[in-house]
Amino acid sequence: MKASDFIAKKISNYTNHVFSGQGGSVVHILDSLSKVKKITIVPSQNEQGASLAADAYYRSSGKMGVVIATSGPGILNTLQGMACSYYDSIPGLYIAGAPVTGSIKKSKKLRQLGFQEMEVMDIVKSMTKYSVRITNPKNINYEIEKCIHIATEGRPGPTLIDLPDDIQRMEVLEKYQKKFIPKIKHIKVSNINKIENFIKQSKRPIIIIGNGVKISNTSKELFFLINKFKIPYSMTWATADLHGADKDLDVGSFGNYATRHGNFAIQNSDLLLILGSRMNGTQIGSNPNIFAPKAKKILVDIDPAELKEENGIKINYKINSDLKIFIKKFSKYVKKFKIDKDWYTSIKDWKHKYPIINDSMYNVNNSVNPYIFFDELSSACKENDIIIPDASANLVWCFQTFKAKKNQKIFTALNHSPMGYSIAASIGASLGSPNKKIVAIIGDGSVQMNIQEIENIKNLDLPIKIFIINNKGYGMVKQTIDTWLNKNYVGCDAKSGLSMPNFRKVFDSYGIKTCEINNHNELSEKIEYVMSCKKPIMCDVKIDPEARIIPKLKPGSPLHDMLPRLPLNELKLEHE
Repeated sequence: MKASDFIAKKISNYTNHVFSGQGGSVVHILDSLSKVKKITIVPSQNEQGASLAADAYYRSSGKMGVVIATSGPGILNTLQGMACSYYDSIPGLYIAGAPVTGSIKKSKKLRQLGFQEMEVMDIVKSMTKYSVRITNPKNINYEIEKCIHIATEGRPGPTLIDLPDDIQRMEVLEKYQKKFIPKIKHIKVSNINKIENFIKQSKRPIIIIGNGVKISNTSKELFFLINKFKIPYSMTWATADLHGADKDLDVGSFGNYATRHGNFAIQNSDLLLILGSRMNGTQIGSNPNIFAPKAKKILVDIDPAELKEENGIKINYKINSDLKIFIKKFSKYVKKFKIDKDWYTSIKDWKHKYPIINDSMYNVNNSVNPYIFFDELSSACKENDIIIPDASANLVWCFQTFKAKKNQKIFTALNHSPMGYSIAASIGASLGSPNKKIVAIIGDGSVQMNIQEIENIKNLDLPIKIFIINNKGYGMVKQTIDTWLNKNYVGCDAKSGLSMPNFRKVFDSYGIKTCEINNHNELSEKIEYVMSCKKPIMCDVKIDPEARIIPKLKPGSPLHDMLPRLPLNELKLEHE
């Protein structure tokens, strides 16, 4: 059996789609994959698109995202999606074509020997869990199985195989292939009963629900405990689409660009039970010393590196554990919470007093307020729909405003957050969940990062709904410049050197239907038109160029002191 045929057969055990670029060093593996009935090859216009699609393919379907890219420029183009998967803990398998073994340099002092040769393993080291070059065809089975295991165990992430052209062409015997036998890692959860002491002293607790809850597939067990003990909770953006907990207990999201009411709750809490959340700078603000100053903090994470306090937060108690194991033990040891009744009252009052949507947002002429748009879109989306915002301001507006329905998925590459994610990602999501409606939301600046991938949407006839949030430039960058540089815009809009095309004409040239929304009066009708369309369609939403993210945290301020600023008498923490 030809080695590439064996690899193709092996890959078919883990996925139904392979996302690829084409090139001289992968023609054999792609030829073999094309002959496997269970596999559909999805060629990209640029390998970056393939990597982003593979990332979303896993997020939508739970099946392994597999990327094939040729040597040199091909695999280099995939780094964007690889980084997205690594930082968001998404498993994936990358296979990079390489020059023939004899053309691979043996000395690192030599810059290059073979055509398009590069130090692939060195380059991907910081964004893969494991990478390997196969030099012996007998190790092919072993390395594929090892890559899949490592990609999915513990904290997931991508892996990579560097596969020389001549290895692909060699003859192999399946019976002589080396097998991979994984070592089972046992994480002991000790002294969990100590948590009970923190709980007994707590009157104002909050559970922070991080991405680890989703990865460990343990939301059902967690929400049972939340509902049983009536514990207030906050869902990070990574878990905004989870369902099952009492909404009255939801304090709201927290962080630099989150909700004012959520930040008030966090800042007034006396206990934070943090489950599988990194607690990065966008969540805690730029000054860790003023984050939840009165709260004892318990952090539970499967990744021991996340327990090292590099973000500056003082953690009172750390537990290295799979959350499924932790929650099982937690329910055994913890029997009661003593929560003040006024804590529930305060949470309710903050939510009522500081809504995201206010009446002034409707007072816009000849354009659309983004908060009103996302509110309308949220209402129009149905159960089981998949919503994929892109980066920058449209991501924030979406997560601030969107009210997820049962079985909806709302995701993006939150931690790496490249512009241009959602169009390529929508392809992978659509192929991974062909019976679900896919809604991609992207800024006008972001569209042009991967606009070529709409050709794939057309070729594959994927009924993806694309909304372009068009504010004629980089709105979030302009807001940052407003804060620090007195509106000295550089490369942000037409006046400062960055212009946008007529998107309707561009999409029309690709053979994709288009429409546009110019004001609030058109919102309901046009959104319904787009959502009911059976073909791929793009809607150009004309946003006020001066629209900004509100509320927003000023750097250095405590979470509850967001812009626009409140009167000083409102900023005093209730429990100081």
